[in-house]
Amino acid sequence: MAYYEFACARQDSVPLPAVKMNLDKQMLDFNGDRLKLTDWPPVLHSISINKHLRHIAISSTYQGGPTSREADKRYYKSTFKRRIPPIRSKEMTFKLCKALRECLTVSPSLKTLQLIGLPLRERDLISLTKGLSKSAALENLSLANCPISDEGLEVICQSVKYSTNIRTIDFTGCSLTWRG
Repeated sequence: MAYYEFACARQDSVPLPAVKMNLDKQMLDFNGDRLKLTDWPPVLHSISINKHLRHIAISSTYQGGPTSREADKRYYKSTFKRRIPPIRSKEMTFKLCKALRECLTVSPSLKTLQLIGLPLRERDLISLTKGLSKSAALENLSLANCPISDEGLEVICQSVKYSTNIRTIDFTGCSLTWRG
């Protein structure tokens, strides 16, 4: 928490209550859709050096609207369009996975990692798996509702297949086929 507050002060921003909420319980658990682009750097720096958190859960519940072919244009002209949250961009998911890779590498405490509903791409998964393979403490991994598909599943499984720590992995809603 102290480093997060310092990182926020360094960029003249205020620590977010949603991020700080459970840090005293050694948990980082928040909806990434609620963070603006400028809110992410202190969070990512804090995650990358962290050695004390036992639980990290970052989710995204953003649902994109129907495509323009399906939409009635008159309806959408009159309604408010939600901006796509920064966590949905490929640059931000990659930065998040790099920060998590560093955390997994250095943390003797991190037992649970949940990335829920994030659009993780192959490059993100490759970065994340470098940390998964080096983690000595991680027991629970959830990528629920992350559309990783069979190829992403293979990347993850290759890195954790020899892990003696990991007890549960959740691939619910990950767009897997019978092959996966």
